[in-house]
Amino acid sequence: MKQQTVRLTKSRVVKTVSEAVGPDVVPVVESLWGKQDLSEFIIAQKLKMEIHQVRNLLYRLYAQHLATYFKKKDREKGWYVGYWTFNKPRVHEIVESLKAQKLDKLKTRLRREVAQRDNFYLCPHGCVRATFDNAADLQFKCPECSSILSVQENGRTIENLKAQIQQLEA
Repeated sequence: MKQQTVRLTKSRVVKTVSEAVGPDVVPVVESLWGKQDLSEFIIAQKLKMEIHQVRNLLYRLYAQHLATYFKKKDREKGWYVGYWTFNKPRVHEIVESLKAQKLDKLKTRLRREVAQRDNFYLCPHGCVRATFDNAADLQFKCPECSSILSVQENGRTIENLKAQIQQLEA
């Protein structure tokens, strides 16, 4: 299989960082975008946030190796100030890692769906989906609304999972 490199647009970077670290980190990434050695105090001021909140977000980026920093002592105040840079090349690795995780989850689910083909029971209101054994333990009644569980044909689910796997592997 030929390895493709994903083109890193700003929206792709934002989506990846949001997925890997959390959507609350996105404003910090946008502040760091295209800049080097940006003071955490400047970031906090720009985002109108408390410095401890900004530091928390920056350290979360750092934990994923998405940001680098160094500290320098402020001569006037005596505080240490962090100067941060966004590590854009690391996003490629995270894209591949997230893709591999998604593929693994989809393949695991596909194996389960195939192994239990047409052996799932579903509440008519969508409250619960159970295997035969679990449905039998529930006496084929929904634990949420007490409706009778009915057999679910999962052929479409299997085909959908196969299509998603194929799309990610392409």
